[in-house]
Amino acid sequence: MFPVYLKGGQFEEPDESIYYLVTRDGLFQVKRNPLFHARTRVRGLSWLLPEQEAAHLQLPPIPASVLAEIVAFFLEVFQVYRAEAVVLLYFNQTEERYELKIPKQQVAGGHCRYEIGPTPAGWLRVGTIHSHASADAFHSELDDEDERHDDGLHVTIGNLDGEVSVACSLVVDGRRFTLKPSEVFDSELSRSTDVTLPKGSLQIVDLETVPRDSDAEGRPSSV
Repeated sequence: MFPVYLKGGQFEEPDESIYYLVTRDGLFQVKRNPLFHARTRVRGLSWLLPEQEAAHLQLPPIPASVLAEIVAFFLEVFQVYRAEAVVLLYFNQTEERYELKIPKQQVAGGHCRYEIGPTPAGWLRVGTIHSHASADAFHSELDDEDERHDDGLHVTIGNLDGEVSVACSLVVDGRRFTLKPSEVFDSELSRSTDVTLPKGSLQIVDLETVPRDSDAEGRPSSV
């Protein structure tokens, strides 16, 4: 086996003729002899066991009551504005319970603008859940861009005008890991009319004048 070095700010070339160098740009094998001095990129160290990228949600499933409130809010926004909307999800580790926060937002057919703000003391911000209005639930290019630097759970809920669909994932370091809805929720999605939303829920939702994802004539996209 050959030694492994980290290329930090104080790194100095070691005396070894062959060694591995871990850098910001990946892993390199360095060879130095009378003929040449070379650094070649390598995928891994052959004597170590293999590994793959993975991410798993460690929190308990989101209960049906929270899920029903989320869907009810999205339905209300859709019926009024025919637009997407978003909620923020938090978890209290001491009390082991979830709580929703509806941020002030500007909504459009295919996007919504909002600010996350500080996380309340004693709470863990789990992530975001947003709707796709009448479009299918999937993670769009806009979602990828919005969530690229936002580690956590990100859920999309779609088809609000029919049989509700859902897409779930964990985003870590810009990488998206798909989850099954059963890994996130303890019940199936449904359109519920028996949920009472917090008073004034729609008062912090405004229609965006010209959505950022609109075409040249100002028409929003469907996602």
